[in-house]
Amino acid sequence: MQSTPVLRVPRALGRVLLAAATVIAAAVGATAPALADGPRIVRPVVLPAAPAPGRVAAIDSSHPYSAPVWLPLRKASAISCVKSNCAGSGGDYHGYWAIDFIGDLGEPVYAAGAGVFHVGATSRTCSTSGQSDGTWGWVDHGGGVVTKYTHLDSLTVAEGTRVTPSTQIGRMGHWGDTLPCTTNYLHFEVREGGIKGTRVEPRILSACTAYGRADYPRAFGVSSFDSLVKGQSSTVDSTNACIASPWVSTPTAPRLSVTRQSSSAQLSWGTPPAGTTTVRIATQLWSPSLSAWNDPVYRTYGGTTTGTTLTSLTNGRTYRTTVAFANASGFSAWAPQVSYVPASVPSVPKSPRFLTSPTRDYIHYGWWKSTDNGAAVSRYETQVRCYYGTAWKPWTTRTTNASTYYYNHRGLTGYQTCQVRVRAVNAMGASAWSAASQIRKQR
Repeated sequence: MQSTPVLRVPRALGRVLLAAATVIAAAVGATAPALADGPRIVRPVVLPAAPAPGRVAAIDSSHPYSAPVWLPLRKASAISCVKSNCAGSGGDYHGYWAIDFIGDLGEPVYAAGAGVFHVGATSRTCSTSGQSDGTWGWVDHGGGVVTKYTHLDSLTVAEGTRVTPSTQIGRMGHWGDTLPCTTNYLHFEVREGGIKGTRVEPRILSACTAYGRADYPRAFGVSSFDSLVKGQSSTVDSTNACIASPWVSTPTAPRLSVTRQSSSAQLSWGTPPAGTTTVRIATQLWSPSLSAWNDPVYRTYGGTTTGTTLTSLTNGRTYRTTVAFANASGFSAWAPQVSYVPASVPSVPKSPRFLTSPTRDYIHYGWWKSTDNGAAVSRYETQVRCYYGTAWKPWTTRTTNASTYYYNHRGLTGYQTCQVRVRAVNAMGASAWSAASQIRKQR
């Protein structure tokens, strides 16, 4: 990254630039110079002023996000390493998706889309052994989509600030680069699955140029930034003029309902609105040892999905889940999180713990405590029936609280043989009955 980049006008923009220059030259009686393809320094050309920006709506908690599709810089910047386009040039290539924009110290850096800004670190040092991020920040664009901005000279917004593509979030610098740490550049990433998630290809980054909206990398005549030769292509100066309010067009936040089941949970969010392309859920597991939620696990579904069932959950552990919809403008706000504990009915109580043969009119019957299986036992139900004459009488049911593991079945006069059994009950339902224990009254 130490070499001086050679700048090239994107071909598509070059044609517009040539046309505009020709018009202006004709107006003053001059001949516009031809623009040749290939590397050259961009020369300034006087062009009509860009249109004034339209009314831009403020963002709020109901529509805080938009897709990260805007170029994070406004000054012309050379494009250096992307993913593999720097291979063989001294080993200074990523091997993963990112874009290094070469520019000037202090150059404003903007959010690539609407979202919430987070401070990564504020380290104003150079590295002596491999690169670090230095001073950096990231923007949460909803649905687990984030953009990351590293090697900044400084940050210009605070933690938790709601930002738009017109918000300056920092200034270009070199902190975190390896010594001698003199190249000023922005290392820019798009990630799926949160700030620790997978780096993905930045497919389109748009800019409001004096010639109209430019969509990079198509403006260079290629479909991927990784197709560009290191340092041989440059963006052009741009403004915020054509940035409207895409966040107001994102879907309304969905509502989520959860029904817990054994080792699973059934999720329902209803029919997504028209235009929804993606449904994404985020699930976290509570860690009692850390007294904190683990990192979210994201799952993605089609835009017409109305619900799903999460499986392989652990009974008795606490989870929480939320859901968001996405359309062409970006993700909605997340639905309110719903916490739940997967569970099943209790285990069958082991019995008998004791069974006393009555000499009068009752049976003293006990059992061992059941396993909750994710939902605390709320009560025990025990039954008795006795054989009289030639038939068994109906079962008679009695109830004890969750901490009482015995019952005295009374009023058993005139019987010689009886059976007793027990089951446990929790919020998920009742266990099966224990095997009936048979006892004969002493004469």
